[in-house]
Amino acid sequence: MDETRRIAGLIRDYIAREHISREQFAFRTKLGKSTVDKLLVGIFSDRTLAVVEAETGLALRAAPGAADIAVAAPQPPAPDGPSIAVLPFANMTGDPAQEYLADGFTEDITTELSRLRWLLVIARNSTFTYKGRAVDVRQVARELGVRYVLEGSVRTAPGRIRVSSQLVDAATGKHIWAERHDREIGDIFAVQDEITRSVVAAIEPHLYTEEGFRAAKRAPDSIDAWGLAVRALGLITRVGRAQNAEARALLERAIVLDPGYARAHACLAWAVWWAALCYWWPDTRAGYAEAQRHAEEAAALDPSEPWARMTLGLCLSTARQHAQALVELRATLELNPSFALGRSALGWALLRAGQFEEAIAETGKALRMSPMDSFAGIYTAIHGLALLGARRFEAALPLLRASVQAFAEYSGHYNTLISCCGHLGLVEEAQAFIVARNRVGPPLRVSVLRRNLDGFAHRDVFVEGLVKAGVPE
Repeated sequence: MDETRRIAGLIRDYIAREHISREQFAFRTKLGKSTVDKLLVGIFSDRTLAVVEAETGLALRAAPGAADIAVAAPQPPAPDGPSIAVLPFANMTGDPAQEYLADGFTEDITTELSRLRWLLVIARNSTFTYKGRAVDVRQVARELGVRYVLEGSVRTAPGRIRVSSQLVDAATGKHIWAERHDREIGDIFAVQDEITRSVVAAIEPHLYTEEGFRAAKRAPDSIDAWGLAVRALGLITRVGRAQNAEARALLERAIVLDPGYARAHACLAWAVWWAALCYWWPDTRAGYAEAQRHAEEAAALDPSEPWARMTLGLCLSTARQHAQALVELRATLELNPSFALGRSALGWALLRAGQFEEAIAETGKALRMSPMDSFAGIYTAIHGLALLGARRFEAALPLLRASVQAFAEYSGHYNTLISCCGHLGLVEEAQAFIVARNRVGPPLRVSVLRRNLDGFAHRDVFVEGLVKAGVPE
């Protein structure tokens, strides 16, 4: 029994070290899937072991008289890039028949994370070797060669399900993120999809932040294009003017180091687009044009780069090319359905195109996918703007107030809030926001907003609110 466990362990370690799935291992060794399944639980013939040894170079069969010699399983190299293992979620329902729920969440989250092309995700068949075992995540990380481990559990009650998950820095054991999702079961597959996407959407920015910390600790001359891009993304998510300028400088350095690095071009496109939107660019139109150039270059280098497709979609939307913009932004979500910012951007473009109800649905999903990180008020601002476009002013008001609190440097958040206040007859509050808004941007004028929003479906309702709020023509 010890010998069969040793052999099965060596094969599992090989699969983990090579970062391949059970199916890929079966293809590589030319063995059937059922044969591989038996191998992994210690059922095999001498002929099968010979085939595996020939294809992998593993020494599985002990030499005669060597049964008492301890064989240490080879360890994979220390991770040299962002990598994660999703451990099998624990079934805490008390009902073995519900095991499929926990396994389903594990598989779906693994699959969804695998769509993040910058992240190495350990295959499901390797992580499931830990199923039902009490493990130390640091040991798991060493055995699988990863930086991060995601673990979780599933509980149910009559008509309800609770999924808890936590992200751990495997080197230190530090908990980076933890969250609990409580839902009514209803359509279990729809609930599973929703929770999976929420988990991945919440994890991704935390992984970027952690990788940014790692890159920042390295000597400046040793930071590669990936490290520069990761540091820049951490700055971009803070969206302040100084951080935006620093992020652009880092991304330009990354492009010099690696001109073909699509992510660097894509993130630079977003940073330039945001700077133009916030009037931090000397010539706004020139800023949008440069953002579109970088986005198109990134998309040409890698058509599956979601930041590129999102920013290109926003550039097209800003240029009033609504149909093309929606094609790009829908493609963004096909590439990464968990991209909360991309979903919010799609909602923004739908609003501008006059599809108000769909805009509300998409921006609402984005807000739910990122409930703790408002991205400087973007999620609340765009959802509130969509509600304003549909004349749901009371529902929009608290969201628009929250957006101003989250990013008081951006005049656009104030503009929407002032319009909403005007529609609700809150003229005194609107006047106070006009004063605050004029401190961070040029004086607010109805004629300027009417011109800036020309070609967007929500222009009239927006301008109507500004007039009611007492904004000068």
